[in-house]
Order: sequence, then C-alpha cells, then structure tokens
Amino acid sequence: MKLNYTTGFYNIAFYNININTQEGLNRDVIKKNEATFVHEFIHYLQDLVLPYNIRYNLSNVRWFFNILESAHVNGSINRPFNEWNNESSILRTQFFRGFGECKNIDVVSQIGNVTSNYVITSGFDGNLNIQREHRVYQYILPVLEFGKSTQVSYQLGARDILEYIAYKIEKKFFPNRPLAPQLPYESIDLIFSKYGLSDISDDIKVCIAERCLYNDAPMHFLLSALLDKDEFKEFIKNSSYEEVYNYLLHTTTVTRDGQSEELIAKTKRRLKQFAYELQMQYSGFAEIVKWILRVNSFVEDKLSERFIFSDIYKMDSDEMYKFVNEVIDYIGIPLIMNAREKYISIRPKGIQVSEFIQFYVLQRFIGFVHSKQTECPIYNFCKENGGACNENCILNKQMTINGNESCYYRKFMETYGLINIKID
Repeated sequence: MKLNYTTGFYNIAFYNININTQEGLNRDVIKKNEATFVHEFIHYLQDLVLPYNIRYNLSNVRWFFNILESAHVNGSINRPFNEWNNESSILRTQFFRGFGECKNIDVVSQIGNVTSNYVITSGFDGNLNIQREHRVYQYILPVLEFGKSTQVSYQLGARDILEYIAYKIEKKFFPNRPLAPQLPYESIDLIFSKYGLSDISDDIKVCIAERCLYNDAPMHFLLSALLDKDEFKEFIKNSSYEEVYNYLLHTTTVTRDGQSEELIAKTKRRLKQFAYELQMQYSGFAEIVKWILRVNSFVEDKLSERFIFSDIYKMDSDEMYKFVNEVIDYIGIPLIMNAREKYISIRPKGIQVSEFIQFYVLQRFIGFVHSKQTECPIYNFCKENGGACNENCILNKQMTINGNESCYYRKFMETYGLINIKID
C-alpha cells in the first residue's frame, strides 16, 4: 500500500510503518510527518481488527509453513519458490483476484461500467469440517485517465476500500494535505457516483466501506450484495448514519452454499484464529507471543462489536489524538522505518522490542524466496541498524550466517530450522 506524495507505506501483515524521509526517526520527525503517520497508523489498525486483513495475515502463515515444509522435505529451497500445496494455491488465487491492482491513476476523466469474471476453487474448510466450493470474483473498472485518449482497465479490490478509509480519515483531520491519486484513494466515491449515490454522506460511505472488509471478498460484497440491490440503495438514501451503522453492524452474511454467520460472531472467530495461529508461527519468540496476546485482548475489549474506523471518522481532532495515543500506549507499534530502513520501535509496557525485528525479517525472507536476489534479504536493514554484517552478506554466503552469533538473520534461520537448508 503506497502513496505517491511524501509519504510512506504500510506493509500489510508485517506490522511496519514506513515514512519516506532520510531523517532519523523520533517523535519530532513523526510529528512533522503527522498526516502520513496517521494514514499508515490506520492501516496498522486495520491489520489488527478487520476480518479481511486477519484472513490475509493467516494466509501468510499458511504460505510460510508451506515454504518450511517444502524446505525440510527437500533439504533446499529453489527460487523463485512455486511449490504450493492445494490450500496455499487457493488462498493465493483468492488474494490476487480479490485484493486489487497495485497501481495508481492520478486523475480520472470518466469511468465505465464495472465488469466481473470468476474462477471456481474448491477445498476442505477445517472450521466447518466440510468440502466447499467458491466462486472467486475479479472486478474490472474501465477508466479514462485525464489527458489520455485510450481507456485502460483497472482491477478493483480490497486495496481500494482499505485505502479509501485511511484517506478519508487522513483528509478529514489534515485537509491541507496534497491530493492523492483518485484511484485507489477515491475509488469508492467514484463507484457510489456511478450507482447514482453521489449524495450519500461521507460518514455513511465510510461505514459501508468498513462493513465490506468484514467479508472475505470485500469488493464483491460491496457491488453484488449491497449496491446492486435497489432496496439497499433506497435504505441508505433515506436513513441516518446511526440507522445505517446499526443495520450493518447486525447483518448476517449467507454464502452461496448456505453457510451463514453474523458479523460480530465472525469477528470473534477471526480474532481467536489470529491469536492462535500467530502464536504458532512466532512460537520461538517469547516477546512477540506476549505482544500478540496483548493485541488480541485489547482488540476484543476495546475495538470489537463496533465499526472502529467509522467511529474514528466521526471523532473531533482531540478525540482522534487521544484515541491514537491510547492505542499506541497500550500495544505500541512494532517497527517504524525511514527511507533508509533505519527503525525505531514504540514499545508497550512489559514488552521487549528486540524481537520485533523478526516481523521484518520474515517479510524480507518471503520476498527473497520469490526472487533471484543474491544479497542477504536484510542486508540494508542490518547495515542501517548496527547489525553485524560484512561483505560476505552481499553474496548471502552461508558461512556468514553460520559464523555470526550477532546476525539478525541467523536468529530467524535457526528458529525455523533453516540454518542448513540450501537456498538456490
């Protein structure tokens, strides 16, 4: 998720905020880049609260254990890695078709009618103990960019909804910030206009957008289950924000194969999965496990059974700052990095920060096994943060890892039994 102004980005599922500055990070530098920080903080919170994000996070757990299993069976990892089992293949298909296109369009002159296509996947659902079949939709928006004569296709997805919410909140509290590209940051406004709903207030649109992220296919839910229904369109045209909020909060989703689940029940189920599976993934890191349990408890007690991002949008500035500070004080932020990958960590009480580095090591490792990169995946990070790196790290030589007790990467490789695995 990247923005194209002085900006930053947040790495979904790995809990690190990046602020695009060369300055060393401290509270003064964060204050100077406050609009960017708040935007990326919203993405951080989305990762901890929203069922869609939690599902993607859990998918990363499955993909990583798929890589580990393959490595231990074969004694090696061939790059770019592509030995996916059936579950991982299905999850990858669902993600790439549902997340959306990672490109920006600055100014839109015109959009056409959204079209869709789907593929069918099938697999065993361990939660329900049944075999299930899913239609995995992809939504395409024809777009004419300002100043261009040729229409292009833009893939809509969850990214548009996630960015829309963060941008709306940022823009409300920092109205003088530079304009962001219309796609993905104003995708939802454009879609509402296309459906004849341009007069719907922003707070209602933010609430609807947030509700969609409680579904595993957010864009499909928005377009098919909501905006394609005349009854729903009439309801939001003639209802107050409070009425829409309460209606959506107590909705039940029914799948094509007849499985139904209330929104609040689904959130509780995903939060339990989040705690259990992330503890399993990071079981070798005691401080990370403590943090996961702390986050899970906080979200269940303070942020569930409500639309938290809609609530933030309705706050005034004092309430918003108070809320952000309370969240940071209690659960912290594992990593905040600048453009050089120099990091700081905002540590919650009782949690040691040193292990938080492993979130970023895992992110870089997954990227590494999908590439043909030669240097150590965290070479730049290590160099910027006083790690024990040397010229051998540029070639990612195994001798460097084996002979270096202070290597950040060594701890990761040892924990997951990869220290003697050949990586081609």
